Amino acid sequence: MDNFWQKIKKPIIGLAPMDGITDEPMRQIQVFVAKPDVLFTEFISAEGFVRNPQAFEKTLTFQENERPIIAQIFGYTPEAFFETILKIANMGFDGIDINMGCPARKIAGRGGGAGLIGYYRSAGKIIEQSLSAIEKTETKPSLSVKTRIDPETKATQDWISFLTQFPLAEITIHGRTVKQGVSGPVNWEEIKLAADICRAKGIISLGNGGIKSAKEGREATKKYGLDGVLIGQAALGNPWAFKDNYQPTKEEILKTILKHAKLVAEFYPPERFTILYKHFGWYPKGLPNSKKLKIELMKTKNLAEVSEAITRFK
Repeated sequence: MDNFWQKIKKPIIGLAPMDGITDEPMRQIQVFVAKPDVLFTEFISAEGFVRNPQAFEKTLTFQENERPIIAQIFGYTPEAFFETILKIANMGFDGIDINMGCPARKIAGRGGGAGLIGYYRSAGKIIEQSLSAIEKTETKPSLSVKTRIDPETKATQDWISFLTQFPLAEITIHGRTVKQGVSGPVNWEEIKLAADICRAKGIISLGNGGIKSAKEGREATKKYGLDGVLIGQAALGNPWAFKDNYQPTKEEILKTILKHAKLVAEFYPPERFTILYKHFGWYPKGLPNSKKLKIELMKTKNLAEVSEAITRFK
């Protein structure tokens, strides 16, 4: 297994995987503005992929300039992980990441994502089958896990100790509980506890949750004994989060909105253009008359209309 994680210069400042957000156009914008040390795809369903691989063609598209790039998978059955990894590993991903942290009820409630935390038998079988599939591939990508803390039952120690029994290349620890989801205070002491366990086993550890910038990420890495962090929400409409003390100009923001719209128009069929609306809600933050620009952008249906809205705003 090629462990590219050990070759990345520390501290690692990566872009966190976010469902419905970190798609190919968004990652290309991020690489263009300020490239993170590592990037992830949106997650895909192992069971869904087994049933209909074609449905995930766009989700699993990446370009060479995004490397190292990791495909993230969630699911419930070890067999589905085996079959999925067997196929997607040979697409050339540098790594495969198992999602054991998604708090969404429709996923965790069925025993996937964060629903695997503390369920050692199920989680162990999924990891074993994933490792077994990787061994059968030509490319042998690294295997990692993204998970969460569980201080309420004092289970972080047991859970991370369990995960580190496997030859994982990296573990990302989100510092919020399943109940908290993606908001509320981040428990960095609990992340540190997990990082210490990982370090003892020679496994790379990244912290995740509430990091606002690359600078803040480096400080957290040093303070809590991590190898790095992933930045998620702070990068929404703000790819400049990966630049130090950088404030983009109005022109830069408008130019980036237009570039993002162009990438989406080229990548997706016309009916998927609305995927941009969430980004249109994020990009204008901090601009004078941002509400007016948001309203105008939300009315657009194609690239030409976006261009017109931006020209009017200038």
